[in-house]
Amino acid sequence: MASSSLSRLRDIARGTGASPSPTDARVETPAPGGVRELTYAPVDEEGLPLDPRLARPDGGIGDLPGARLDTTAHGPCVVVEHLYEPDHHHGRLRVEACGTVCLDDTLDLLAGRELRPRQPRLGAAPTRLVYFDLETTGLSGGAGMLAFLAGVGEWTPAGFRTTQFLLPSFAAERALLHALNAYLGDDAVLVTYNGRTFDVPVMELRGEMQRVPQVVCDVPHLDMLHAARRLWRMSEEGDRSCKLTHLEESVLGVGRVGDVGGFEIPARFFQFVRGGSAAVLEPVLMHNRLDLLSLAALTAHAQQLVRDGRDTPPSGATAFGLGALYERGGWIDPAIACFRAAAADHWQTRDLRRAAARSLARLLRRQRRFAEAAEAWQQVLQLGGRPQVLREAREALAIHHEHRGGQLEEARRHAEAGAAQAIGRGEREDFTRRLTRLERKLARATPVAPLWND
Repeated sequence: MASSSLSRLRDIARGTGASPSPTDARVETPAPGGVRELTYAPVDEEGLPLDPRLARPDGGIGDLPGARLDTTAHGPCVVVEHLYEPDHHHGRLRVEACGTVCLDDTLDLLAGRELRPRQPRLGAAPTRLVYFDLETTGLSGGAGMLAFLAGVGEWTPAGFRTTQFLLPSFAAERALLHALNAYLGDDAVLVTYNGRTFDVPVMELRGEMQRVPQVVCDVPHLDMLHAARRLWRMSEEGDRSCKLTHLEESVLGVGRVGDVGGFEIPARFFQFVRGGSAAVLEPVLMHNRLDLLSLAALTAHAQQLVRDGRDTPPSGATAFGLGALYERGGWIDPAIACFRAAAADHWQTRDLRRAAARSLARLLRRQRRFAEAAEAWQQVLQLGGRPQVLREAREALAIHHEHRGGQLEEARRHAEAGAAQAIGRGEREDFTRRLTRLERKLARATPVAPLWND
């Protein structure tokens, strides 16, 4: 629309311009009863709609406990702060446990990368752990999805403090983005749960659309979802489900009562921005605060597991997950100890013990500890399982006995069993070639009996 037309519409909306001609096709037609089908909302100098509630002394958020209206250079932003004191219990953990998380090599192990780069991109070394979680108007993504609540949690001497940046209207998004950047600064390390896939890309998109590059896209980032999957996916705690709400119940012992459902959250925000009471958002704010606190507690618990497991492997299936973390980080001896503990734990399922023995055998083989690897492969065979796993064990044992153990008969036995279990032409031909070679070696090694006696 041309600038003159836009100015004309603004004058009409403000009541300072001449009324449009009835012949103008762009003018709305009054509906029956005198109600117009199309109205022009008042806008600010940048053409963004104004929220009349923000003109009230309380900014329209008087129904939200702990909320305040911060005025930024780009408009108003609602900020809600809450403090969990150190002696507050969150399931089986006290909040003070969140203060034990620190930036060291164990946190790097959980992240799978170095969180303290030698040359930080933003010019300052990271020193603060900041937990981050978004509430959005949907989960499908796209330019129409808004992050209307950005929750940040941080340990302070007074306890675990959450600071939530709430969008009071659609026009205030730029103010929220600037306020969040100012809070994070350039010395933060971000901790999220599935943030690498969801939260950070959402903030990157919103920052690009508002031309406000977001700090969360550049700071070091620990996504606890990936570490949680390695630690608890195979355990009873994870039960092959690693949703944050599931792990907070099974690992931390937290049970939420009356929590707002995820499907309900966008509807509550839309009700608020359409003129509803801010009180409808209190359950959403509580949901976000609990997510942040659970994320901090889960991170503290996971880091403690990593610290303790270096000397003494944990019991149960957690030992297998911890071994996978150690192996990925190159901590070979603790990884081997954890895999051994999981494979030898008769209280665990055969599937888990087999997986631990298989991981142990592969790791020992890469370390050229072939005799120990062969023992682990033998345990895989004893535990049984899928044919492809057993064929892998058969092949590994045939190679070991042929080339390192010097036990050709044992190698032939494993090669014959592998050929019988082979699926597909390629596997069958591999075992057949190995059998043919073993037969030649056995024939040369067998002494020829004399035809007569002296």
